[in-house]
Amino acid sequence: MTPTKIKIADIRVPANRRRLDPAWVATLMADMQTGNGHMVPIEVVPEKTEGYQYRLIFGGHRLEAVARLGRTEIDAFVKDPKEVGTEAQIRKREIAENLIRRQLSVLDRSKDIADWRDIYDAEHGTGKTGRKRKPRDEAEDDELSAKFALNFSEAAQAVLGISRRSVFHALKIATIPEQIRQSISLHAIANSQTDLLLLAAEPTDRQAEIAKLLLAEPAEVSTVADAIALLDKVPASSKEPRWQKLAGDFSKMKASEQDRFFELHEAAIQRWLKGRQS
Repeated sequence: MTPTKIKIADIRVPANRRRLDPAWVATLMADMQTGNGHMVPIEVVPEKTEGYQYRLIFGGHRLEAVARLGRTEIDAFVKDPKEVGTEAQIRKREIAENLIRRQLSVLDRSKDIADWRDIYDAEHGTGKTGRKRKPRDEAEDDELSAKFALNFSEAAQAVLGISRRSVFHALKIATIPEQIRQSISLHAIANSQTDLLLLAAEPTDRQAEIAKLLLAEPAEVSTVADAIALLDKVPASSKEPRWQKLAGDFSKMKASEQDRFFELHEAAIQRWLKGRQS
């Protein structure tokens, strides 16, 4: 398919899109400014509504980068709506591309995995099109999550990190309400599984209070544990356990750095796995 130049002002970006990562937008801008970078055209479908001519399907970060460079047009593949599939199919492809193309934060990755699990449920579970589904109980939810995790090949699990344990952690983190997720999406804790799991374990009203403390200017606290201590009026832990600090640092590493860590500690990891299997 040959891309078409279209006006950026004619493109509608759906309101439910993920909050853009400024660092990733800046990276794309720098790449475009060198003149050496190759940018894959965005994807849109025709949609004449509210003064727009197109609706964005894929390429939110690319679109923002081009707009910030002061350009008024962008290369796009204009797709037939029938060709792009249903909203669920579009979302599933977006999730897969996000997980493969760039290093998502733990928070964003968790939301993507939870959405993918729900799409899997709609396609393979008990959901009926056009009918309101009943809420699942905890046992049913765990069973569905396990089936979803086992649906991936070993290669896919290695690339995407879709294991049973990672699914359960992701689903717990994804229960953090949308408004709170958006507010902390650019904070350091968005890339700390330890902090996010601790936050998810709190009631919703407490989560909002914790987020407010973390986002205060100047910030009163830097971790969820410290925020909880402040709310409960108890002394913050003077020294976090060594494993907790290591877990926090590990979650912020790039995939290549994590792989190197695994290589250096393979014997300990094998010992732990053997203990779980016995």
